[in-house]
Amino acid sequence: SSMSSLRGEFCCMSSCLPVRGRSVSNLVVSVYQIPYIVCNENWLPGEDSPCATHAGSLKEDRLMIGFNGLARLGAAIALSVTLIPGLGAAQDFPNGPIEVINNSKPGGGSDIFLRFATEKAADILGTEFIHISKTGGVSTNTLKYVAGKPRDGHTLVIVNAGTALTMMRGTVDLTKEDIVPLVRGTIDPEFVVVKAGRFDDAADFIDFARNNPIKQAGTKVGGNPHVSALIFRNAVGMKDQVYVPFEKSGEIVINVINGNVDVALLNYDEFEAQAGAGEVQALAILTPERSSNSPDIPTGHEAGIPVDISVVRGIGVMSGTPEAVIEKLEAALLESMNSQGYLDYLAGSGQTAASIAGREEFGAQFEAMYEGYQAVAADLLK
Repeated sequence: SSMSSLRGEFCCMSSCLPVRGRSVSNLVVSVYQIPYIVCNENWLPGEDSPCATHAGSLKEDRLMIGFNGLARLGAAIALSVTLIPGLGAAQDFPNGPIEVINNSKPGGGSDIFLRFATEKAADILGTEFIHISKTGGVSTNTLKYVAGKPRDGHTLVIVNAGTALTMMRGTVDLTKEDIVPLVRGTIDPEFVVVKAGRFDDAADFIDFARNNPIKQAGTKVGGNPHVSALIFRNAVGMKDQVYVPFEKSGEIVINVINGNVDVALLNYDEFEAQAGAGEVQALAILTPERSSNSPDIPTGHEAGIPVDISVVRGIGVMSGTPEAVIEKLEAALLESMNSQGYLDYLAGSGQTAASIAGREEFGAQFEAMYEGYQAVAADLLK
């Protein structure tokens, strides 16, 4: 390599980086097997600089530069790396723990999903996954926290209805373009659950709901259960719906049994025990096909409720994360979720491996989900 030490340039293999200053200091620059760049010598940090990338590699070069030029040199070298997409990103990733940010409390459905989904990924990637709950404002605090983290793949975030709704509300400076939906982990179908013996069947409930106010239980005003309730209201043609929020699904089941609310949309594992005890009854499953773990329960389409409602949960990363890192994360998470432990978790709620999907399929679904919520957005944003 050639070098000009005090001309205001750092040159290596005919490429020059700007350096300025008169005080002399020693600096060892060690970069291995990377292309080198040629930059305008008048470039200053923070300014746009058209730099041409060339094939090649740098070995260890001892450089005499101006002490005041160290900052500019460091910035120039950092810029050279960012100009080469994905350079070394996959090889170096991860270089620390990966945070997984959730919008529900510890022990909630989304928290349990994230822990199962990432369990094997920790071994695959050789790092620790740290699960953090950032509740409040549906997903407001979750997304604000994620937005302030480096876009390097070391911060993952729950992607669900709450994510889309929070963005629609405008409570964060993020849009759906700021999130890359990496993997989908669940499509957990909702069941129409009532007190046992309260209604003869779904048709009886529909008739009642079209002529009487309905108290419908759920969690999180403005969250995914609330969205589902509004979509269900429209599909049934309810006369009037009063949404009654509770902290946890266990409280919902108790209030259904006691008759304090008329109906709730619940996942199978949330009411299975009480159904077995004869305390609650599922009138329909809101999916196109019947479930293998409850084949006697008709679909909503069969029962006169023509709508499909499921709890969709996935994992995302912020846009701007290097593509090589995104690909590595997607592969690791898919491998983790195809492990026996995760498949057993899915089976517990009547799901199969069909619930698992990668970036392309989940991204399209999240886009459609986001757009679909526009139909009930006016009610949510009141």
